[in-house]
Amino acid sequence: MKMSMKADPVKIAGTRSFFFSPVLGPLLKNRRHIILVVALAAMPLVLTATGLAVWQCPLKSTFGIACPGCGLTRAIIMFIQGHWQESIHMHAFAPIALGGGVLLMAVGVLPQKLRCRVADRLATLERRSAITALLILGAMIYWVLRTIALI
Repeated sequence: MKMSMKADPVKIAGTRSFFFSPVLGPLLKNRRHIILVVALAAMPLVLTATGLAVWQCPLKSTFGIACPGCGLTRAIIMFIQGHWQESIHMHAFAPIALGGGVLLMAVGVLPQKLRCRVADRLATLERRSAITALLILGAMIYWVLRTIALI
């Protein structure tokens, strides 16, 4: 049996579907999941804003390398306080993370029928544009550039 050197269309389609898989859309359908994510994201924000101790980044404290999210909490608080330039200088993804949190909270209070409609439309957008994969890829590139101190 001769093996073909052509790419396997199933693997290519699987890779494509992985990058274009919706993440936020399905999350928005379940109010309990929204509450859990918002609570977990809000906890360090509230602790930092009130001046209480927040846990340190395990990657940074162990290896001395900042993780992709290092500084994001402080940057979001600075953004909320109106220090936009300093916020974006500290972490460029602060406005995006804050916008995502506001989106989660806003959709979380909608009635189920409307929440599911919004979730379905967002899932369609994610499938068509790969926006979630692009944001994650952008955050990783930003992290690498910050790590090698180009930014």
